[in-house]
Amino acid sequence: MNLKSNQQGISLSGLIMACVVLGIGALLFMKLFPIYNEKMKVDQAMDRLANNPDGARMTKRAMVKAIMRQFDVNDVESFDTPTLKKRLQVGRKKGSKGKFITLAYEIRGPLFSNLDIVMNYNKVIEFGPVKTD
Repeated sequence: MNLKSNQQGISLSGLIMACVVLGIGALLFMKLFPIYNEKMKVDQAMDRLANNPDGARMTKRAMVKAIMRQFDVNDVESFDTPTLKKRLQVGRKKGSKGKFITLAYEIRGPLFSNLDIVMNYNKVIEFGPVKTD
């Protein structure tokens, strides 16, 4: 009777290697999740502004105020009002009365030692022409 053919399972070195791989994966997830979560919260605030029926009529100051209100609710701490005013660009579509807003910035977070993870965020929202009632 051959003992090797009846044995099943994982060796101690295989178990240690699996734990190391799972640990590294969990550590990377814990480092990357806050960056991804911030991106999702900023997306949500921008989408709320896009779905606002008065969004096309709003001034840049009112847009910044509306987005900052969403950031306060969603606990986004990367922005204050002056920083958001600099990053938020409002423009007009060529050949139309509609306008667009653009928010572009870098989300940066530490990974290990002096190694950082950087996500470039760039979202453009287009509003149709302003309708007068």
